Amino acid sequence: MTTIEKSLELSKDISKSLEGITTDADDKLLFPGLFHSLVIEHHRSIIVLCERQLYSSAASLIRCVFESYVKGLWFSEFAEEADFEKLRNDDFNKDFYKLVNALESKHNNGLKTAKERYWPNLNSFTHSGTAQLSRRIKDDQIVSNFDDEFIQQMLSFTNTYALLSFGQIAELSGNVNAQKAFVAMIDKHSDFKETADCVKGL
Repeated sequence: MTTIEKSLELSKDISKSLEGITTDADDKLLFPGLFHSLVIEHHRSIIVLCERQLYSSAASLIRCVFESYVKGLWFSEFAEEADFEKLRNDDFNKDFYKLVNALESKHNNGLKTAKERYWPNLNSFTHSGTAQLSRRIKDDQIVSNFDDEFIQQMLSFTNTYALLSFGQIAELSGNVNAQKAFVAMIDKHSDFKETADCVKGL
């Protein structure tokens, strides 16, 4: 089974397990859930784009996956009413590194390392920088030029955060079946567990 096929299987497992999950409309549950749902949708979009060999567009979404995951965690654990109000008005502008540092200080979960290593390149992919443009040249042609290793690393990275976001939704919802499904998915898709080196090429 190819990495794309395995990624799609994970995405389908997540979608199936999300069916019927409900949560209260409390800000501490609703907004983190919205962010994590974005992670899961962006993940599926990356898979679909890779299937169609639209790798530049897929790569531009990697940052969106990571950023949405971090915001989902931060708004669940640290946000105050003023932060939710700013978010509603599209005026939330707390520096991203502060979100990461707060989460890292509490959990030591590797987000700071991931941010320091990959954030510049993730921005470059999203904002049409060198990381993106350098993969638009092959010999004397302007064409997509993403190698297989990069594609696998991109999928592995986003698979990890999609799985973790599903775990967060399962926890926020208090749905026991979803929580059991998350544990089962970790076992089934054990090769997608995050390691610090899963995105060397990003």
